[in-house]
Amino acid sequence: MTVFTIDRIAVGAWRAVCYALTNTGGTLLIDPGAQPDLLLRWLAGARVIGIVLTHCHCDHIGAVNELVDAHGCWVACGADDVDGVADVHRSGFDEEGVDYTVDRIDRPLGEGDVVAWGEDSLRVLHTPGHTPGSICLLSESQRTLFSGDTLFAGAVGSTAFVMGDTADMRRSCARLSQLRTDLAVLPGHGRPTTLAQERPMLRSIAGPQLGGGDQALNWREGSWW
Repeated sequence: MTVFTIDRIAVGAWRAVCYALTNTGGTLLIDPGAQPDLLLRWLAGARVIGIVLTHCHCDHIGAVNELVDAHGCWVACGADDVDGVADVHRSGFDEEGVDYTVDRIDRPLGEGDVVAWGEDSLRVLHTPGHTPGSICLLSESQRTLFSGDTLFAGAVGSTAFVMGDTADMRRSCARLSQLRTDLAVLPGHGRPTTLAQERPMLRSIAGPQLGGGDQALNWREGSWW
């Protein structure tokens, strides 16, 4: 069984983490969010075959077009965020004073879809709340969850942005809290963590979804720094 390698780089003012997953089939990118020139240098020599976006926010999508132009790769994101990557208000680019939209999405992703490259694959978990189309990507073989801005070390994604939804986030937290506890969690910002470490917080935030408490969801973006 092959094992893909995982490289990471933080980009942009929000220090969003871009992941490069590489095996014999090529390199799959997760969330190339900013600084396309830096990312192109970082990826020198790589054969980028695809890009997966965990959600539509500007700090996670801001280098997609340039990487597609350079590598001719496909682009995928959660089905409910396809419109978001083409809308500067939903993505938040309007607040940055930037007129940037992703040129195209080749594959809308839904719950249970599989993203395969080489001999590896990631299973899509639809985890709305931060955005309607937020997804996490689960590697069963590597026991790793790429959680985007749904789950950080010690926090979850804010629901205060356009189309954020607290009830959806509670349901997503409930769902993640029931995954196997030996998963490594690689979030969209900040340091890695584990599901075992985050499960008590997830269960507390899920509240009535699991018959537990009712912890507030008022984390601000940046609480993971």
